Order: sequence, then structure tokens, then C-alpha cells
Amino acid sequence: MVPCALASGGKDGVILLWDLAEGKKLYLKLYSLDAGSIIHTLCFSPNRYWLCTATESSIKIWDLESKSIVVDLRVDLKQESEMAANESGNAPKNCTSLSWSADGSTFFSGYTDGLIRVLGVTRNCI
Repeated sequence: MVPCALASGGKDGVILLWDLAEGKKLYLKLYSLDAGSIIHTLCFSPNRYWLCTATESSIKIWDLESKSIVVDLRVDLKQESEMAANESGNAPKNCTSLSWSADGSTFFSGYTDGLIRVLGVTRNCI
């Protein structure tokens, strides 16, 4: 995790990384990353220099040192919804919540279809 950093993202699909170490009201923008789609939520990994973002199309895990995507997860929500007993119609189903376990070995993603997906994380990938 980055101890004095803040990440923000929104409808423009751009992730901004901010340095909060200065303790001022105006913070220094470190750099930006282009996620290519609306960003619904994001979170830092607890034990790697990674940032995870949920976009309209996928969950992306970024390596902040190389500024590159480590993993681009695409969950087939339509297929999963058809299998789920509590299907709620044809509304778009988006990831709106992301969280890591404290040790970084498990990753959780919550969706508007009411389901939470749980993924194991190995040293190099998900």
C-alpha cells in the first residue's frame, strides 16, 4: 500500500494518484492512468504496490511502479445472472465495491446483482 497517497477516479475513466505527504490543502498530483471506461470504485492492495479499479467492462489491477495493468478481469455477469436464483431483470450489473483481505491473499468484489465474487491471489496474479 502507498502510505501517503490517494487515488481518485470517475466518469472520465482517468485515475489520478495524489501525494498527501505534504499535509497541505492542495496536494501534488503524482500521475494519471487511463482506465478506458467509467470507474466505479478503486482500492489499494495491502501488501503490493498495486491499485485495483472497477470499470464498466472489467476489474483492472495496476502495478503502480510500472504504471501498467497486471490483470484485466472480465466477469461474465450475464451468464452468472442466468444461473443465479435471484435474477433481477436485464439491468446492467456493475462492480461497485472492492476489498482485499488484510494479508492480500484474497480479493472481494461486490456487484449490483447482489453477489460478492471472491478470488484467490497468488504471488504473480489472480
